[in-house]
Amino acid sequence: MAQHRSNRRMIGGHVLRADIQALRALAVASVVVYHLWPDFLPGGFVGVDVFFVISGFLITDHLAREVDRTGAIGLRRFWAARARRLLPASLLVLLVTAVTVLVAVPRSLQERFFSEIIASALYVQNWKLAGDSVDYLGADNLPSASQHFWSLSVEEQFYVGLPVVIMVAILVARTFVLDKYRAIFGVLVVVTAASFVYSLHLSSASPGTAYFSTLTRAWEFGLGGVAAFAPPLLVTLTRRGRLVVGIATAVATVTILTSMFVIDGSTEFPGWAAVLPVVGTAVILRWGAPTFMTGVGQLAPVAVLGRISYSLYLWHWPLIVMVPIITLHPLTGVEKILILVGALVLSWLSTTCFEEPVRFWSIPRLRSSHVLGGVLVAMIPVLVVAYSGRAYVEGERQDEIRAAAAVLDELPPCLGAAAIDADATGCGDPELEPLTVVDPAMAAEDDPSFNDCWATHGVEKLNICTFGPKSGFDLHLFAVGDSHTAALLEAYKYIAKKNNWRIDVAGHAGCYWTTATIDLDGDVQESSCRAWQANLADHLRTTTDTYDAVLATHATSLGITDRPEGLDRDETIVKGLVDAWQQTDAPVVAIVDNPRSTDNNAQCVERYGVSDPQRCGTTRAYGLRRFDGNAEAVAMSDRATLLDMTDYYCTDTRCPSVIGGVSVYRDQTHLTSTYVRTLAPFLDARVEAALRDLKVLPTSP
Repeated sequence: MAQHRSNRRMIGGHVLRADIQALRALAVASVVVYHLWPDFLPGGFVGVDVFFVISGFLITDHLAREVDRTGAIGLRRFWAARARRLLPASLLVLLVTAVTVLVAVPRSLQERFFSEIIASALYVQNWKLAGDSVDYLGADNLPSASQHFWSLSVEEQFYVGLPVVIMVAILVARTFVLDKYRAIFGVLVVVTAASFVYSLHLSSASPGTAYFSTLTRAWEFGLGGVAAFAPPLLVTLTRRGRLVVGIATAVATVTILTSMFVIDGSTEFPGWAAVLPVVGTAVILRWGAPTFMTGVGQLAPVAVLGRISYSLYLWHWPLIVMVPIITLHPLTGVEKILILVGALVLSWLSTTCFEEPVRFWSIPRLRSSHVLGGVLVAMIPVLVVAYSGRAYVEGERQDEIRAAAAVLDELPPCLGAAAIDADATGCGDPELEPLTVVDPAMAAEDDPSFNDCWATHGVEKLNICTFGPKSGFDLHLFAVGDSHTAALLEAYKYIAKKNNWRIDVAGHAGCYWTTATIDLDGDVQESSCRAWQANLADHLRTTTDTYDAVLATHATSLGITDRPEGLDRDETIVKGLVDAWQQTDAPVVAIVDNPRSTDNNAQCVERYGVSDPQRCGTTRAYGLRRFDGNAEAVAMSDRATLLDMTDYYCTDTRCPSVIGGVSVYRDQTHLTSTYVRTLAPFLDARVEAALRDLKVLPTSP
């Protein structure tokens, strides 16, 4: 008990520690630099982990002192203090962001941006992003302006959970007549260890989920809490003690800095890699005062940066996201510097003029319940703007669906792919047609809805749906691949109905028909893909005489790992296709992948599609720069032929974003379902030609 009180005094009580301000400055600087110049500081995102350990250390210390003083924890008082410290600035940034989204962000992004603002205001943003991380169709989404609130959500959840954990420990101590501080320490160690073990597992099994999960991050807060109970080595104040602590602090600082350069986006994180910044931070927090870190934290620029670190974290990210949306081009070097300066200015103003005045405002007879009630009231403007904006966008989407259906029912000439058909007459320049269907703001939602054909990440089962008659059909085809096969479902449905064919379809998120190992996000996704491919191979072997031909396609954006010795990436892709096609006796029609669009395609079309459609899209060389291996695999296969629809996506020089009044892409790589419906007659003709080439259909007289 006496030693515990000594420990509390030793770390300074409510006194602001300069070494901790230095850590805050380092943490926020690394995050901001990483977001602006990721190639320079590839592991700068570990600054968030530094913040987590700081929070765990300080909050555990604060609560332990309260237990020491009162024997209990005042939950309402604690939560009110946390709310008063953190929520004014965060709600201000969210409100400004929500209004900016309403007036400046294209409608194609608004619904998702508003949804994430709502999740951020309710401090569940990390769980929303964890869910989105396993959503294949959302994997390439442009980051929202409030995405960085995931870490604040984790932190707020920690503030809710830690007092409860400590109260449980106190209850256990009272029940079994144990020392309450040892009980708290023991429970913290157990929770920290359990979270760390789970982090190691999930970081390998599902890295996307692991990165955002509170359960995989709890050990970082926990280790900070454990450090608050460690003995303060400097109590001896001996020269040897100072030397040991100084060396330990220097090594810890170097460890944190090193992690920022050796860790990158491909590292499984958090997990073993997170040990570097987390342990380094814990060492400095426990034994970093007084050491050289104290002197660093007393430097005026470092002290200021530490003071505004919270606001700087809040403000910098919306600027980084919003500026490219408004300018429709990637950030330039000058723009990055201006964003940095602007974020620093906004952070200083919001810290000194808003955050700190609210935090330290002394109001007579102010109760914790008043503070918590005020916080709920302050959330209302943010939620009203976000919910209203999302509802408006949803209403517009429904109107667009009805309008598109009306146009497609008539199927006017020169609509969509017909406008770029080489044999079409009177359609003119396909890029100059006015927009008539599929508002680009709604293009992201224009995807096929045939879930029976689809297996998402983690699913091993071969889900097969069928278009055309179940019996009495003239041909039986099998279409297989990843989401780019799923994008063609409307066309397959048309082809089956027109020709009295039966077409079975099977697709998997991020996984296609190949024997090569596809590079996916974690062990779970990779193992489920391999299992699905094995089930596909079994299906093809057991249906040897069933299919007249197999239609296969895949996205060029998928990476390949585990290359055979002597083969490069492209050769591995080709070999994987050739070997897979040997799993069936049916001939294969290999469909060349569609071009890739730009990251800001939807925003560009929304802004310029009607008045200046040629402004959007890509050059032909850019759109087709990825290698899919189909042509090379066909050349090495006896019973395979190539089907190339590129001339329906691109002219001789460009791959437009709008063709014949229809938005072509719903994101960077996937076609809109509406464009595919206009493409269907032309894909049908090419499929028939391919089947004649394979002698599946008789040659035309």
